[in-house]
Amino acid sequence: MIAHVTVTTENMQETIDFYQWLLDLPIASRFPLGDGGEIVFFGQPEETKFEVVYHPDAKAKAADGVTIGFAVASLKDKIEMLDSKGIPHSPVIAPNPHAAFCFFTDLNGVAIQLFEGH
Repeated sequence: MIAHVTVTTENMQETIDFYQWLLDLPIASRFPLGDGGEIVFFGQPEETKFEVVYHPDAKAKAADGVTIGFAVASLKDKIEMLDSKGIPHSPVIAPNPHAAFCFFTDLNGVAIQLFEGH
């Protein structure tokens, strides 16, 4: 079982604000690192966590070929939210009548998939 997926950020508060705005992700834990950095884990108990790490000297670098997928209740609503901020996204992909998704790149250059399953 995957415990967590980690993203490095150059701006912790901006990243927290973004994910709470778009996905209403709750902060499960938050603590400082000794080098002036910080770690935030998003998620509910018993779920895989989404970890965001900030180090003062680190540069955010997205991994090629890696996408983080988030299940959403309404893909249409999330796309409207992205559009309201001018955040580009892919067209909706619906490989069957029970699934639809789109992709976009977050503030840190990470490929994100928003998935709605019926």
